[in-house]
Amino acid sequence: MPLKSTGLVEFTLIQGLVLAIVALLVTSLYKEWLNPALSFFIAVLALLLLGVINPTELLKGLSNQQIIVIFLLILVTAGIRSVFGSEFFARLFSTSLKPKAFLLRMMMISSSISAFLNNTPIVAFLIPYVKDWADRTGTPASKFLIPLSYATILGGMITVIGTSTNLVLVGLMAEYGIPILGFKDFLYLGILVTLAGWAYIYFIGYRLLPDNVNKLDTIRQNLKEYIVETEIFHDSKLIGKTVKDAGLRNLQDLFLVEIIRGDAVISPVAPEEKLESGDTLFFSGHTESIYDLIHQDNGLRIPKQEGIEAENQFNFIEAIIPAGSSLIGMRIKDSDFRNKFNSSIVAMHRDGKRISGKVGEMHIAGGDFMLLLSGEKMNASNHEKDLFYLSVPKKVEYKKPVWKYWVGAGSFLMLLAGIVGIIPLFTASLLILSLLIFLGILDFQEIRRQLDFGLLMVLVCSLAIGIALEKSGSAALVATMLIKVGGAMGPIAVLSALFIVTIFLTALVTNPAAVSIMFPIAMSLSEQLSLPPTPFFVAIAFAASGDFMTPIGYQTNLMVYGPGGYTFKDFVRVGTPLTIIYIITCVAFISWYYNV
Repeated sequence: MPLKSTGLVEFTLIQGLVLAIVALLVTSLYKEWLNPALSFFIAVLALLLLGVINPTELLKGLSNQQIIVIFLLILVTAGIRSVFGSEFFARLFSTSLKPKAFLLRMMMISSSISAFLNNTPIVAFLIPYVKDWADRTGTPASKFLIPLSYATILGGMITVIGTSTNLVLVGLMAEYGIPILGFKDFLYLGILVTLAGWAYIYFIGYRLLPDNVNKLDTIRQNLKEYIVETEIFHDSKLIGKTVKDAGLRNLQDLFLVEIIRGDAVISPVAPEEKLESGDTLFFSGHTESIYDLIHQDNGLRIPKQEGIEAENQFNFIEAIIPAGSSLIGMRIKDSDFRNKFNSSIVAMHRDGKRISGKVGEMHIAGGDFMLLLSGEKMNASNHEKDLFYLSVPKKVEYKKPVWKYWVGAGSFLMLLAGIVGIIPLFTASLLILSLLIFLGILDFQEIRRQLDFGLLMVLVCSLAIGIALEKSGSAALVATMLIKVGGAMGPIAVLSALFIVTIFLTALVTNPAAVSIMFPIAMSLSEQLSLPPTPFFVAIAFAASGDFMTPIGYQTNLMVYGPGGYTFKDFVRVGTPLTIIYIITCVAFISWYYNV
């Protein structure tokens, strides 16, 4: 698509409507009114109905090579990760390390890996190891989980493939016929901000992090607040009935976790399971509801001597709701949560606090930290897009064949060749994926599981919104305002204003959305200032991935939010100094390197 310089500075009705739609989109994403993919779709549909964009422009993203590359890299990441697996990380995280030594090693490892593999699955993969190390050494996990997220964000900026933000930007540049950014545009500045981030976290940030108690331990110490133990007495009318016929299968706000019958533990409990005299039934959920149930004289009673202190019989699982989950915005009672995940929600935490009230009436939000009671048949991998399980890593029982490690190393080298431009990145990713499939490392079931059509919707719609901003002249209007704000102090002030606006925008919405919205504005700024566009595009790339002050602007922040027991204020306290360092470092380097 050729560059168009609109030169529009007068405010028009269409510009006002476009800016209003974008503002409503940002608000919807921030408030989580709807699922992110649906929010983007409604915004783009409104632009289509207004005639701002046409169907061809809406569908451009589907033919965008860089969007295809994002999905190829997600699959390649899954394959390489399965090759090196858990035993690799188990050896790296020795319990003999001191906390600060562990912190530094963890940051170096996560940043380095995130430079070459998508950072979101890396964080999902590493959280259990970090928590496990913290539990085994008696150190609060909250001292390490925010640094884990920050390190992967910073490391992801070293290469074009480390974060989807960079690939979305490159895809936009290709659409407009602009020479795309090379690996050096990310490499030098990416390494610089990563080193600066490590130094800040090691010497200053670590002291600012809270010492939060493990919530799972709190649950175990206070089981009676979450679990109610009942028994079927000898002349109960429930004896001989199935769980379903007894009306215990679909209780509102309650879940029959397990039945103890003598020495046998029955979990999960099937609807056809027949109840016997002396059975002990454990319920989780809204405890007042079970007491109401018992008062109805339905054949259950509270035992005189409760044995609930034997908490090890319960299968507790920690989980978090990722950004983009289809569960966001739904009431728990409407989500079919129990059947979908074979688990009962014992407690939910948001912004570092337990959510009170009836579990079934709670609305799910991104970043919610859940404590679940789960059956043994739980399959975590089937629902990774909707719910990340944070189970403790299991001991590796076998060693992979040596040839698989050679395949992993070869795949990594081929990926590196694509990054530095020896071969096209698209070709490298496609070759690696084909190799992983041919050798049986990735199967089609795993590929289907990894594909995220919600992400595809967000990326395609983000590109369409960028086109609408540029085509309507709204981008030129915003660019003119930025020039007026910083024009008196020169191009560096304008560049700084662009960087700061992008950082605050990405704190409210997803980073691909932020870079898509700011792209036409950056393009218009370079045109109006008669400067090369490269420094402005590098600025929005780094700014759109620079959210350290909130848990909602970047997926990895959201992933550690609940498990670390953090509050919003923790991110503000630890992330604000890092954001200032990040802004100064980036703007100074870009101004010097590109001679702005």
